[in-house]
Amino acid sequence: MTFVITTPCIDTRDQSCIDVCPVDCIHFEEGLDRILYIDPVECIDCGACEPACPVDAIFTEEDVPADQQQYIEINVLWYQDKAAARAKLADVPTPDTAPAEGAAAKVAPAAAADEAEPAEEAVPMADTAPGALTQVEAVADIPQQGVIIPAYRQPSPLGLVALAGFAVSFFVMWVLPGPRWLSVSGVDLGAGLLLAILPAAGFLLLFLRSQFSDLAGHAAHHERSIDPWRDTSASWRRSEESRRFELIRTVQQLAEERFRFPSEEFPGYRTHVNLPEPSMALEFGGGASEKLFPDILVVEYPGNYPVIVAQVETQETLTREQAERVWSRLETKQAPLDLYVPAGQVALARDFARAAGLRHVRFRTWRHGPNGMTIREV
Repeated sequence: MTFVITTPCIDTRDQSCIDVCPVDCIHFEEGLDRILYIDPVECIDCGACEPACPVDAIFTEEDVPADQQQYIEINVLWYQDKAAARAKLADVPTPDTAPAEGAAAKVAPAAAADEAEPAEEAVPMADTAPGALTQVEAVADIPQQGVIIPAYRQPSPLGLVALAGFAVSFFVMWVLPGPRWLSVSGVDLGAGLLLAILPAAGFLLLFLRSQFSDLAGHAAHHERSIDPWRDTSASWRRSEESRRFELIRTVQQLAEERFRFPSEEFPGYRTHVNLPEPSMALEFGGGASEKLFPDILVVEYPGNYPVIVAQVETQETLTREQAERVWSRLETKQAPLDLYVPAGQVALARDFARAAGLRHVRFRTWRHGPNGMTIREV
């Protein structure tokens, strides 16, 4: 059984149901859809969305009112043929149901975005591995869909296994020395000692390495200590206009200097810069067909396969939330993520990436100076 969204949602799209859905199975495309849709395959029938809807538009499949039965078919059809599903709702008038108090603040920005932003169908897309991700912009204070739950990784069992192996090797060395094989300075070295000493040393090194990795991961979840002279009592932040101006300038200059494709060596590569306007998205397959717009995306033609994904951060957007919401979603094994952070912030960026569980990341630093922008590979 699944849940179905019906007429009261038309032209409302409050998205409160999206915020509470634990499996992110509610989707729509901004500027194209008049209603939200629940994936009948991904829905786990938890019921969290039903009370969250401010216009009472969500019902279980068996409780859909008789005059709303067509929405069961439309809800399934959207995940098979979006255009056909939209056509069935094209002539349906906007219901006379107003959202409950407190929901208007969430609806208004979406309506404004529909007027200001171009339709997403005009944006070409590059396919990557299947997944279900939400379109996000690299700004820390933009509201996101869903709830971000920090994924604190448990310690690796590798340390326990290595310690057990070392204990067994130690037991073999000293309790079961075996026949004498060698005598050094009057000390008899038995077969058990000689055969077990190398494994014991290996297990000890493996244990130390596992502890170092676990401690590094633990430290990455905590704020890094800074020198006293770097500390300041004043809280200063640039305006969003100034920050975005610097970001756009940096991204465009970076694309010109480091990502000038196609080239003689890579004639099939094409560079797409998504600032100030989006031009190429990463599309994650499945019924949702949701998209991400990294700052710079290099794809290989034909096929639009992503080969380089580059994200540029400013002082304001270099945060743990940015790593969890943006970096982790842009990282793929096929196209490692190139992170460009302000000079002097690599250690902080590494902590955030490690805490977010990122593994396919390459770090670079940038800064503007009298002689132009300086980029350093780390």
